Amino acid sequence: MKVTLDLGGGLKRRLWAHLLQNELEQAAFVFSKVDSGNGSVVFKPQVVYLVPPQDFDVHTGYHIELADHVRPRVIKQAWDSGTAIVEFHSHPTESRQATFSGSDLSGFEEFVPHCRWRLRGKPYLAVLVNPISVDSMAWVDDSPSPVPLDVIRLGWFRKMVPTGRTLDAMRAEGVKRGP
Repeated sequence: MKVTLDLGGGLKRRLWAHLLQNELEQAAFVFSKVDSGNGSVVFKPQVVYLVPPQDFDVHTGYHIELADHVRPRVIKQAWDSGTAIVEFHSHPTESRQATFSGSDLSGFEEFVPHCRWRLRGKPYLAVLVNPISVDSMAWVDDSPSPVPLDVIRLGWFRKMVPTGRTLDAMRAEGVKRGP
């Protein structure tokens, strides 16, 4: 299965400006149409929600927690628009190749199954951004295990390839982790 995210038209620039604006972790949600078939899944952004400071209960350089009202609002937006959720968050001070943290993975175990159940199985994509790279995981089929995002298209000829470090580490440890 090949998984692609389209971030052309200046969307990457807008997201990265928000996600890496300071030394605090930041978050954003991109509501995306999903085209699938012939062994591929393509996320095509429609609407962007840049999470403002007041939508966090915890907002530090090493941890974020969304306020209780945010998750239901995000799910409702996806439901009303018939879109899938692409979650972005940042590790703005990380100077090594991007890798999701243990608390990130725990959050996925809680939120992703609930979200996919509420949205009747729509795919879910998580993208981690730091100043030098990105990592990602996608839940695109009935399996509880995530698959890698293969490429982020930035236009006709430009692309970004996520590190895949988190999934590689999980496989190396024999972890069948997934919501």
